[in-house]
Amino acid sequence: RCYLEDGASKGAWLNRSSIIFAGSDKWSVDPRVSIATANRREYSLQIQDVDVTDDGPYTCSVQTQHTPRTMQVHLTVQVSPKIFRISSDIVVNEGSNVTLVCLATGKPEPSISWRHISPSGECLGTGSQGQPVSCVPPSSGQQTGPGRS
Repeated sequence: RCYLEDGASKGAWLNRSSIIFAGSDKWSVDPRVSIATANRREYSLQIQDVDVTDDGPYTCSVQTQHTPRTMQVHLTVQVSPKIFRISSDIVVNEGSNVTLVCLATGKPEPSISWRHISPSGECLGTGSQGQPVSCVPPSSGQQTGPGRS
């Protein structure tokens, strides 16, 4: 929220270096943005249907009788994780190494973990986006690759 002080003549909202509103004049072509004016002093920017592209700094600038004042706020848009690449089913011979890949996007960045569910044992590993987790069969008792402990 941004408020016009007594004697303030104009307010403006900017996103990075682009002017969104100057006073009541809308400079943005985005139909989702508007100014909220619940009273004469309020000068708040409203964004409908927020998108990840809206993420970033916003500045409210108020011109008073004496000096301009600015207030900055940073909008962080969270995005649910989405898997966009995952390894296909694969058959390998016992004793072979295998690398399984899972890539996901989201904000904050998703944490990817793998779990081998088997009655004979588990092979656990975790890795961040883009980092494959490799393991060998549980009978060997060893893990190889980037996911190694």
